Amino acid sequence: MKDNYKRPDPDELLNIIKEEEIRKNSKRGYLKIFLGYVAGVGKTYRMLSEARVLREREKDVVVGLAETHGRIETKKLLEGIEVLPRKEIDYKGIILKELDLDAVLKRNPEFILIDELAHTNATGLRHLKRYNDIEEVLSVGINVYTTLNIQHIESINDIVTQITGIEVKETVPDRIIEMADKIELVDIPIDELIERMHEGKVYIPEKAKQAQEKFFKRKNLVALRELALRYATVHVDYDMDRYLKRENILGPWETSNRILVCVSPNISSKRLVRIAHRLADRFNAEWFAVYVEPSYGLNMKPKETRQLENNLELVEELDGKVFRLTGSISDEIVKFAESKNITLILMGHSNRTRLKEFIAGSVINQVIKKSDAQILVVENELKKNVTHEPLDKETKSAEISWRPYFLSFLSIAITIIICYVLNPFIDAVNIPMIFIIPVVLTSLIAGRNAGILASLLAVAAFDLFFVPPFYNFSVNDIRFLPTFLVLFIVGIITSLLADTVKKQVEYTRQRETFIASLYDFSRDLLKSQDQDDILDKSSKYISESFNYGVLILLPDKDNDLKEISSSGVKKDFDKNEIGVATWAFKHGKEAGLSTETLSSSDWLHLPLKVRKGTLGVLSVSADTEINKNQKHLIESFASIIALALSYSKEEKGLSNSPSD
Repeated sequence: MKDNYKRPDPDELLNIIKEEEIRKNSKRGYLKIFLGYVAGVGKTYRMLSEARVLREREKDVVVGLAETHGRIETKKLLEGIEVLPRKEIDYKGIILKELDLDAVLKRNPEFILIDELAHTNATGLRHLKRYNDIEEVLSVGINVYTTLNIQHIESINDIVTQITGIEVKETVPDRIIEMADKIELVDIPIDELIERMHEGKVYIPEKAKQAQEKFFKRKNLVALRELALRYATVHVDYDMDRYLKRENILGPWETSNRILVCVSPNISSKRLVRIAHRLADRFNAEWFAVYVEPSYGLNMKPKETRQLENNLELVEELDGKVFRLTGSISDEIVKFAESKNITLILMGHSNRTRLKEFIAGSVINQVIKKSDAQILVVENELKKNVTHEPLDKETKSAEISWRPYFLSFLSIAITIIICYVLNPFIDAVNIPMIFIIPVVLTSLIAGRNAGILASLLAVAAFDLFFVPPFYNFSVNDIRFLPTFLVLFIVGIITSLLADTVKKQVEYTRQRETFIASLYDFSRDLLKSQDQDDILDKSSKYISESFNYGVLILLPDKDNDLKEISSSGVKKDFDKNEIGVATWAFKHGKEAGLSTETLSSSDWLHLPLKVRKGTLGVLSVSADTEINKNQKHLIESFASIIALALSYSKEEKGLSNSPSD
């Protein structure tokens, strides 16, 4: 019996102890989430009831925001508790009342109640989401009580959609839930909830009737309630697991697992990602997401590119590690799984046609044959339930661009003229060889589809102009038929190979450019011992690499940010931008353009963080949104600048220290 039990890993115990010490020593407040399975179960009522208990214990409790929805019994609980005024925002002529974050920070209570964690803020507020507001409140040491419904948790959003047929747009990243010190499940029987709805205690009668016909169907309520109960149970199991390990209690500890999810530009990949996160969370396992760009793949449409980026962004939100590879899909997946000792691979059911699977084979079958890991294949069920955003005019025009196909016609037309000139000097059987040239060039310049069209046009042009009878598609000599077929097949194969080479060269060039940029940048900075030289080189290098305006700000003796170095600056850096940069510096988080915090800013502000704290801020201005690849590279530059500054300060401190 004892063989089934083993002591916990000492390194794991040490990590748990360190995490708890950091939490105790940090200023972060206590977070409690009241979790329900649907609106009307009494989350706000339960939260306010606990606030009254804290009030009776003479704790400093205020209400930042509580949605009573007109319920009389809930309103009564607000009596005797300080309620902060809300901030009014004029949105298209409608006055919206939102949480006044600055008022909360200024009041600085011991406990604050902020309802509806998943709420999306009105345009013009500091953060896009209310959970961002709560993160900032927690960071200054204020304890927060908040409420949440199970359908708003990001990792189980796909399950909710499958149950209800409705996609919930407002979601909360699981990292926020994992920050919670306590999750309390607020639960009432379904019959009681339905009775409350009939009595008008959840919604007004008209709205209650609509809700019961859609989201509040009994089968939905049963499933959502079970989901909430299961989620709360998993959270309790996780806390118990940590307690047992911390107290060194013998038990059947789980072995190390690693999970790999294969991501594609398909909308259903979001479901795969959420399943991978849930499995990793359940088994306390490390997980990875891989996107393999096939060397023979089609150029993705703008809509597919956008969906792929959304899928990979979801992986990062759920704390997964993203890897982009290129080559044979099955081979790259298997190689990666072997290199990372993956124990479970999640793959979506293939959307390939039978013809494609017959030609290229099934990726899933190939991975199963080649890999020793367990394979979990998930059916793509969400595609029919999800509606896509309407495409803007620019995207639509990009999707139906005729320029590549015009190049196919043009290249074949020029080749016809050349062959007419050469026709008296060469045999007709040699002309198909000349037509291969425009097929290859078109594939390299305009892509695979244009190359395939060029190969079809080449066959038609050869028959029409160079095979008797001329100027029609009839053939006197049937020996030309194999020539037509071979020309068409060779043209297609050549166009595919040319397109593959083009894509591989482009991918290799981008990767080498990325690595070379980081290498050159870090090498130049580490050679510099002087802080001013480091900052000047950094701002100039980033500005020239991206054609962006760059500012580097460092704190003075009063801890106020001051501009130290700049390059290529064309936009104003006014008091508002200084305020955004100061926020990024104090909180150690990115803010401004292309972020969730103060996104209306014209500048992207990245904190220069090292282990000991934040040294300054790198601010970058751009005329449009900064894409993900550029942002990742700029973030890497910011990390290198921070390390160089830290190293420079340490060197300076050593040089100024007294000698023996």
